[in-house]
Amino acid sequence: MFYHESPRRAEAFVTRKITMAVANIVKGNQKELWMGNLDSIRDGGYSPEYTDGMWRMLQVSEPDDFVLATGSAHRIKDFLTFYFEHVGLNWEDHIKFDPKFLRPTEVDELIGSAAKAKDKLDWEAKVLPPELAKIMVDADIARLEGAPEEQF
Repeated sequence: MFYHESPRRAEAFVTRKITMAVANIVKGNQKELWMGNLDSIRDGGYSPEYTDGMWRMLQVSEPDDFVLATGSAHRIKDFLTFYFEHVGLNWEDHIKFDPKFLRPTEVDELIGSAAKAKDKLDWEAKVLPPELAKIMVDADIARLEGAPEEQF
């Protein structure tokens, strides 16, 4: 499974860190977010789709290895753009750099190919990062507005 997430993902992960900040900025609870490397490239998909892919793996008659991924490459800067633009903001007005958030062993690029999963499982990711950004940000705004946790 390549980078997969949903509104249930822990806030310790960079995507939730960003979506919570976006929600808090929209609600006036926060003005900026401190980040490290914005040039890392990730292949990010939607967890419910990956769960479907895992279920499909269990349905094959012969065990095999599969990769679940979107095959799309986006820098952290791209994710910031998707998240902030969804609420009508420019990420560059709110993101600050802090070297303490740099990882000493950063992997520059993580992109997967789900060609085998598509061929043998009839699985492919349909929710790509721009749409996933809307799902994630909307969920965190709803949380701040008091939506029940079981909604997510």
